[in-house]
Amino acid sequence: MAFALGELGLSLQEFYDMPWCEFRIKSFAYNRMQKERLMHTRMIAYYSMIGSHLDPKGLPKSIDNFMPIGKNKSKVPPEMKELFKQRMREYNEAMRIHELKNKK
Repeated sequence: MAFALGELGLSLQEFYDMPWCEFRIKSFAYNRMQKERLMHTRMIAYYSMIGSHLDPKGLPKSIDNFMPIGKNKSKVPPEMKELFKQRMREYNEAMRIHELKNKK
């Protein structure tokens, strides 16, 4: 909820009225925009370093070597991933039952 109200800038009512799929789409879009901002910042920092008076032998060969983005392997243990999947199944089942009750 803190992510929705803070980073996404949703009101509490918007968050409660929003379907899960729409929240996921908004969160993916937010993460994509953050990655683009990080890539822009990386480019500025890299070219600032390349254009300075530093020794060229000590400079990184590429911008990816300077600051890798999005290439980190997941550090989440497999048992936690499985627990997340189980909880998502439980959540989806509870939402399905809730929707069935509200349709009547």
